Amino acid sequence: MHDIYQVLALHREAFADKFGAAFGANGTERGIEAMAEAWRRQGSAALRGMFVAEADAQIIGTITLRTWEMGGDNSGAAEMAFHQVLGTWRAMRSIFALSLLDHQIDRAEGYITDVAVLSSYRRRGVAQAMLARAEEEARIRRKRYIALYVSARNRGAIDLYRGYGFIDWRVRRSLIAGWLLRQASWIFMRKELL
Repeated sequence: MHDIYQVLALHREAFADKFGAAFGANGTERGIEAMAEAWRRQGSAALRGMFVAEADAQIIGTITLRTWEMGGDNSGAAEMAFHQVLGTWRAMRSIFALSLLDHQIDRAEGYITDVAVLSSYRRRGVAQAMLARAEEEARIRRKRYIALYVSARNRGAIDLYRGYGFIDWRVRRSLIAGWLLRQASWIFMRKELL
């Protein structure tokens, strides 16, 4: 938990469009504080499945592997934290924007999120190493495949995932995501493990 601000700083850089949509152009700092408070309230369960890459005494990458068995947060801790830090209207907007790409995880699936690498460490194999670690964990948990969503405009990430063995499975389109996130098409990619 003592690393949450480093993780959130990395996510702020890597997911600037999502943070902007969730918290507004001038609300990112308060948004980071709301997320940190939510994670503190949820405790270690908030970071369950997250792996980090470290170099030079700092966190340079994250990847999260979620499985059906992990479940979700049904405590309302995140909503309460967002309400406390952001106020009612901003909390509703933020939670809505951050939930646009929610995914119902299948029992046979290892679902990957939060793939982020600090810009100064990109193109050095960090993402591939994290994908390998997530795949290893999915295999240990006897999952049949790993899957993720990626923006249809993120050519670099799409090429990375395809090079790692993922295939395009389907495209998800959302007018609301297009309006809020300025990206209406998301590719669901899978890699079979068995």
